[in-house]
Amino acid sequence: MGLSWMFLYEAYHRTGVSIASLCYYCGPVIVMAFAPVLFKEKLTFIKISGFISVLIGICLINSQSLDGKGNIFGVVCGLMSAVMYAFMVIFNKKADKITGMQNPVLQLVISFLTVAVFVWFKQGLIINIPRESIPWVLFLGIANTGIGCLLYFLSIGNLPVQTVAVTGYLEPLSAVIFSVLFLHEYIGIIQIAGMICIIGGAVWSEGIVHRT
Repeated sequence: MGLSWMFLYEAYHRTGVSIASLCYYCGPVIVMAFAPVLFKEKLTFIKISGFISVLIGICLINSQSLDGKGNIFGVVCGLMSAVMYAFMVIFNKKADKITGMQNPVLQLVISFLTVAVFVWFKQGLIINIPRESIPWVLFLGIANTGIGCLLYFLSIGNLPVQTVAVTGYLEPLSAVIFSVLFLHEYIGIIQIAGMICIIGGAVWSEGIVHRT
């Protein structure tokens, strides 16, 4: 998780949010590709078709923002964040003896230390946060990183990795919805089509997972 964050935010900085996000969300594709080998999970045509629908939806949602201003190293960082995401999901499934609160606590502590060391070497530990940004940073720390990671790691051990991969794509979908509701950003027909692809693909694939 720590390495994934480092690569992802470096990609944000160098190549923009949309391109970095598209690279990052290749991670579930890697997870699904290795699931039959590592976890003996069946990779059916229905699961693959649902997954492809979700990928198409991600591309449609981000289509207007892909302006080509990124650089090669930024793209590499984005792809590396996807690889780290895949390792995170796979290793969590392998560490099936660590359950309950222990899992998210260990994950977050180790991730914090990893990123802290990286920031220390890169720029030192002097971090300036504008006063008006403090409430939002606290909210992200408590809700997104704290509660979100707790729910994620409590559930990941009880779900097939393919289910984890597909439902993970609901994150960028929710980002688009929240941006419209709270930031009053414009959403066009292409983005709506992308949302339909994501929801439809996730529900389709998840329904098959429960029946197999």
